[in-house]
Amino acid sequence: MRRTLFLLVMLCVGLARVFSQAENVPAGHPVYDFLKRLEVRGVIAGYDDVVLPLSRGACARLLSAADSNRTSLSQAESGRLDDFLSEFAYDRTGSIAGFHSLIGSDAPTFGAALERSFSDREKYLHAYSDSTASFFANMLLEGNVRRAGGDVLTGSRAEYVQAGGRIRGTLLGKLGYFAQLTNAQFWGSRELLARDRAINQSLALYTGDSQNFDFSEGHVRYDAGIASLQIGRGRLHWGTGVDQQMVVSDNSPVFDFIRADVSYRAIRYTFVHGWLLGSRGSLTFRYSFDTTSTFSEPTVADKYFAAHRLGLSFPGVLDFGFQEVYIYSNRSVDLAYLNPFVLLESVQRGRGERDNGYWVFDASTKFIRGFELRGTLLFDDIHIPGIFTDRWYDKHALQLTGLWMDPLGLPNTSLMAEYTRVEPFVFGHERSRDNAYTHNGSLLGAWIGPNADSWFFRLDWLARRNLTIIGRVLLGRKGMNVYDQAGRLLRNVGGDENVPHRVSDPETKRFLDGTLEKRQRFEVTLIYEPVNQCWIDVGVLREVVIPAAGENLTQGSLRLRIEF
Repeated sequence: MRRTLFLLVMLCVGLARVFSQAENVPAGHPVYDFLKRLEVRGVIAGYDDVVLPLSRGACARLLSAADSNRTSLSQAESGRLDDFLSEFAYDRTGSIAGFHSLIGSDAPTFGAALERSFSDREKYLHAYSDSTASFFANMLLEGNVRRAGGDVLTGSRAEYVQAGGRIRGTLLGKLGYFAQLTNAQFWGSRELLARDRAINQSLALYTGDSQNFDFSEGHVRYDAGIASLQIGRGRLHWGTGVDQQMVVSDNSPVFDFIRADVSYRAIRYTFVHGWLLGSRGSLTFRYSFDTTSTFSEPTVADKYFAAHRLGLSFPGVLDFGFQEVYIYSNRSVDLAYLNPFVLLESVQRGRGERDNGYWVFDASTKFIRGFELRGTLLFDDIHIPGIFTDRWYDKHALQLTGLWMDPLGLPNTSLMAEYTRVEPFVFGHERSRDNAYTHNGSLLGAWIGPNADSWFFRLDWLARRNLTIIGRVLLGRKGMNVYDQAGRLLRNVGGDENVPHRVSDPETKRFLDGTLEKRQRFEVTLIYEPVNQCWIDVGVLREVVIPAAGENLTQGSLRLRIEF
């Protein structure tokens, strides 16, 4: 009898856990902005967004906490919360009741099932769950039209139609899976599309005989409660910034990685090892049996990313994090960097000091209700005697971010201001060009690059539960290396992460030295959701570069996104 009772209790515990979804919510999902707003306002506590993404189960628990404190929300916030509670309903309750599944619908006719696809119910191509597994599938459709003018793009236009699918779910309440694939057919200006930071990351866009671009992500994640392990390909956001993250931002293409997390009380630990792409070249050779033909094979250097972060949280007072980051290349995967329980600085010294290392410190505090101050300080190879001096090897970067919810009493608004400064020669490496802090030619972290700074301002207004208006302003400066008309480097001022300090370069640096470039960007975006899982985005962008080098741009865009 005792054995039977024990088995029944364990079965109930197992069934209770099965509803906790272990797969991640993509890093760009709007639920993160909403949770951050609620945390700064004091509606919820314990939200840590320094390393994204989080699991659906973690997001669902935070949304449930907000629901229990609903009296603190405005009407628009309460409506937005209801939308997210509907989206994460299964993660909270373990029930798909109220969901609409086009395949397997209980509607009397196919026409009735199709009609439900235009309702405000949570919609899926197919949704299924039982005591062992859950499965959710969505079709993704997007249409985009944009028109531009400027120095070289006057009258340019581009359109694309993008289609794809997403599947996700959890097995036995612990093993989550996620896969998403999209492919777009475009018409018009390839150069205009390349101005888009996201589209620019698709290699297919630069294949001259194609008119498409595609993206693919996928992962499996095992959730053991206080610890989790993930393997896959996806987007990471790592840092305290809102415009650009210092460690990993959305500036570079997605990459494959292994990630492990531990969260217990005030301690949070994250470890990541990623597979990157280095510099490109080509290998030309002749087959011995055919001396009339020459073949050219593209070659890409293999490089790797290893990082970990230890975070300590003192709720309502201070959150603090320390991280080590290393880039290594010119060899296969190094087992030493796959060990999550060692100091990476000691590892790289023991492996011959060949690699590019960084120490990063971050902190955030909410000493005033409705206001959060966040900061990040990055050191690229610390040299204590020369720290914060004009020596070239003083390579550091800093970022300060302020978030103010409902500033000056304006309801449903969020004001963010951010200053980012990167000293000369940061992100480069003197021992190997493939150890630069890049992936496939794009910076992994702060996209402004070395010898640059920027001011960023963002104002969000939740006008209604289904209408958000976002305004962004960027004011940036960058000191560029000096070249002659033939492209020969005349003066290296540390403005290019791919051109490290050389023996012949001066021992001192001067911030913003070289050819000074100023960049100003003004952007307004309106996001309207007339029906659940159908969004209309309208955007206007003006970008000015001084001195103008054919980069000034004025753009208007219209986008329709549908998930079903």
